Amino acid sequence: MNSSDGACKRAALAYLGFHGTPTAEMCAMVDDALREARSVARFRAVGEVFDVPPPAFLCEPYASFLAGCSACALVAMTLGVEIDRRIRALSVCDPARAVVLDACASALVEAEGDAWEARFGAERTYRFCPGYGGSDVKDNLAIFAALRPERIGMQLLDSGLMVPQKSMAGIVGIGKRKERRCGDCMLKATCTYIKEGTRCFRSENN
Repeated sequence: MNSSDGACKRAALAYLGFHGTPTAEMCAMVDDALREARSVARFRAVGEVFDVPPPAFLCEPYASFLAGCSACALVAMTLGVEIDRRIRALSVCDPARAVVLDACASALVEAEGDAWEARFGAERTYRFCPGYGGSDVKDNLAIFAALRPERIGMQLLDSGLMVPQKSMAGIVGIGKRKERRCGDCMLKATCTYIKEGTRCFRSENN
């Protein structure tokens, strides 16, 4: 795997709700859990570039997200069932470690996905996943229809959620840089992170 340990650690701490300076004990727990996540996870991804977005992504909020882009890519990625099984096993015998490992796995799939998407060039947006910004999580159906990520072990539930749990699917704009911004988030009015002067996402938790 090729994602940054420091970035993953900061993201995992954010997922765990640490917005200030974590204790040495918590840092050690995260470091250890991140090492375990890396050893257990089996990252796989698929993606396809489209000159014109598939019909499901011509509406809002996707149209605004892709404004100014010359193309887009649909992507799907997973850490595999192994990490899910490990988290479930720990939830029985060591719940605290299970929570930390879960956060580290969430950070890891984000970071690995970002690194994998470098193949689409430097001029690209961040990954916008169904369920973000008022979009419908069931739009994952269109991504699954286009990419068939079942071939890398992903499945789509009737709810629009995916298994394995540490999986993501989304759309990336190509030909324009676009960073994550709190101003675009539908939760900004009630966001605890904003109130405490930090961010929930990795790119601004440096």
